[in-house]
Amino acid sequence: MLRWTVFVLVSAGVSGFVALLLINGMSQILSGVGAIGLGLVLVVLLRVAALSLAGLGWRRIMGACPIRSPATYIGLRLIRESINCLLPVGQVGGDMIGGRLLARFGVPQARAAASILVDLLLQATTQGLFALLGLAVLWQLEGDSPLLRKIGGGLIIAVPALGGFFIAQRMGLFALVDRGLREIARRRGSEGGIEAIDLQGALRSLYADPRSFAAAGCIHFLGWLMGIFEIFVVLHHFGRHPSLGEAMVLESLGQAVRSAAFAVPGALGVQEGGYILLGSLFMLSPRDALVISLVKRLPDLVIGVPGLLIWQGMEASFLRRQRVTTD
Repeated sequence: MLRWTVFVLVSAGVSGFVALLLINGMSQILSGVGAIGLGLVLVVLLRVAALSLAGLGWRRIMGACPIRSPATYIGLRLIRESINCLLPVGQVGGDMIGGRLLARFGVPQARAAASILVDLLLQATTQGLFALLGLAVLWQLEGDSPLLRKIGGGLIIAVPALGGFFIAQRMGLFALVDRGLREIARRRGSEGGIEAIDLQGALRSLYADPRSFAAAGCIHFLGWLMGIFEIFVVLHHFGRHPSLGEAMVLESLGQAVRSAAFAVPGALGVQEGGYILLGSLFMLSPRDALVISLVKRLPDLVIGVPGLLIWQGMEASFLRRQRVTTD
């Protein structure tokens, strides 16, 4: 059933994506992307910088003296993004794999898993704050409108979900996961391949350091702000000189639309429709909006393909070591 659901979502996303390109002139859109030239390199570099900040934010969650170097967290964060962007894993599968890889680099398994849960919460919370800031700027620029109310309503709906995720982490719900793992390990006995971990205890230890938690949140927020410069690069090559507010609205609410479509792999078609809608607020044609969306997707491929290859290489290396140890 799950495979059929993924197939349907992928088919719908690809169909919508291709339809939008064909309707609005695919050749002209691709020409518009190509006309940006070296600006495309700058967009990729900006994305690498944003993801590097996200990696540093993840590392900061671990406290003042985290295990492993910053390069480890940045590299694994790039792999997480590669998996989430290019594979049909619902935009969170890469994060789970990232936690598992971190544990293989020597970080205690419970702490690695807990760091992913806290990191996901911080990412979602800081993105929500970024979207609210963009919404406030949109209200200042355009005033009240049906679109503003719809976007605001969607953000308000997300607040209980974030609150529930935080409460679940703080109030001991993940202790049930620990019990389940222990029960599985007990039933399997010495042949079991599942290690029972104190996930709830690891979460408590991370939340016991509020300074690191706050610092990680600030670093994540800076990462979201980096995307504004990607919008500036694209619009500059259109001959437009957007205000900071316009670029912030396009980036913050465009990212919010993409995240809301987490069930659709890569938010194919949904991201494009979102940029067409948001671009219309600033007199951008659908064609120009689609150029922005395609340029925003370019780093997904440039970073994602090598990221997937490196991930597979790491998995093969870990597997070889495991075989040598077993033998």
